[in-house]
Formats: sequence, C-alpha cells, structure tokens
Amino acid sequence: MVNVIFALTRLPVFSIKYPEAFQVMQGMPVPQPSTLIGSLAYCLGVSRNMGLKAYSQVLKWVREGKILAARARLLSPQDRVLLPLTISAVILRRFRIVDKGFETKKKGEKKPVERLANALKNDNTLEVRKILEVELVDAFYREYVMGHEILCCWVLSEDLDVDYRWLNLIQRLGDSESLCSMLKVWQEECEVRESSDVEVNFPAPATGIEKIEYGNFMLVRICDEARELEPFIVPCEMKTEVKAGRRYPVLLPTKVKIKYVQPVKVCSTKYGDIVLRICKEEQEDRHG
Repeated sequence: MVNVIFALTRLPVFSIKYPEAFQVMQGMPVPQPSTLIGSLAYCLGVSRNMGLKAYSQVLKWVREGKILAARARLLSPQDRVLLPLTISAVILRRFRIVDKGFETKKKGEKKPVERLANALKNDNTLEVRKILEVELVDAFYREYVMGHEILCCWVLSEDLDVDYRWLNLIQRLGDSESLCSMLKVWQEECEVRESSDVEVNFPAPATGIEKIEYGNFMLVRICDEARELEPFIVPCEMKTEVKAGRRYPVLLPTKVKIKYVQPVKVCSTKYGDIVLRICKEEQEDRHG
C-alpha cells in the first residue's frame, strides 16, 4: 500500500513551458512531474520553515524512492461538469527595461531610459514605441492555457511523513503569473501492482513501451520527478469545436492503453492508474 495525496486545483490561466522550448514557449496542457515536486517542496519549506532547503529534501525523497510519482490530469465531464481547456488569447511578451534600459554600446551614448524620458517629455509617440517595442523587448514569448480544474496527485511511500493539508499552501503552478486555488485536498491509501498492460489517463513514462493499443495522446519530452528529461505519454487530444458560429481549439482528456515490454509498477486509484517513476537502474536492466 502507498499513500496518495490529491489536490483539486483551479487554474484560470496558466503556462508551464516545455523544457526544451526556447524563446517562443508553447504551454503544456498539464503540469509536468517536476512542477508538482517543486510545489510540494514549497509546501514543505513554508510549513516547516525550511526555506529553499526544502527542495533538496524533496528531491532526496524522490531519489530514495519515497516519492514514487507526481502527476496531473485533465478532468472529464464524467468527473465534473466543466468547460474544456483551451489555448488562451493571452501571450506574454517580455520587456527588459531594468537591465537593457541602462546599458549603452558606446562611451558617452545616452542610455535608452534617458532617451525614453526625453521622448515622453516631448510627446514623441513614435520614438517611445521604437524604444519600448524594438530596443527594450527580447524574443521571449510565452503561451498560456485557459484552464478550469486539474487533478494533481503525489504517490508517497507509507513511511514518508507528509501532511496532505500542506497542499493548501500552494499558490501557483507554473510561472509566476499562473495563480491557482486549491479547491480540495485529501489523502487515500492505494494498492501497487505490477502489470505490462496499463490503461492511463495520467501522464505515463514512454520508456520501454512495446505498443500503444488504443487512445489519443501527446508524446513529449518533459522533466520527471527527479528533473530529468524523459519521454512521456500525456493522455489528451486537441479538437476544434464550434459554438455560436465560432471555431476554437479545445484540449480534451483521453484514456490510453499502453503495453510495456516488461511489467511496470502501477498505483491504482479511483481516478485512474498511475505508472510509477522508472528509475535509471530499472531502465538499464530493461535495455540489458
């Protein structure tokens, strides 16, 4: 048996970038495992007054096999009556006024902030826009997803002393603008079994897969619980829906049946099976 702590989370708009994305950062539909580990570390740091040392402690628990998985999934209408997830019209563009605004390329040259102040004083709108939108902006863009509710969970060994009520301390998932609300947190005891055939709606490791028997999914390289880049199956699909004569993309949850080459450890919950983290030693054994 293991302890699984759950958090039903409401995220109005959120952005969790793909780890390998550069500059134009596409948003993921659900938080990656490393994001949830970071959130748990935040709770530990605040509740036990550990500060930044909490992350090292939580990462140690992952490597010792005390935290077996941290996953999040989209909710379906069968779980709750929800509007679907969709790509947000919000795109973050970064201005670098604090650093680039005070830099000069030549000796004696006026700083951008000084030229900006003069342009504002003289009502020179074109010059103001040129300085702000050309000189003081970089090529960083970030996509957001409009969310409603996401189910997050952490699978813990029985001997790990973590109070599920700590999860109420979580304020955000993803970047600093991705504020969230904890609607409900709770804990359940669940069984762990071994199987080579697994039906999942939580993200599952794609290492050692023989075939996908059915279900739509995204195959992505994201950070696992130990912050190592690994391929994952994310059960979801993007469709186009039409309402009031307008077309818009939606992200919908799916179920995926995976057949692994060798049996994997699976935690069975009433909200879906969770394939536990495959450590490096297991991967090496599989590949001989």
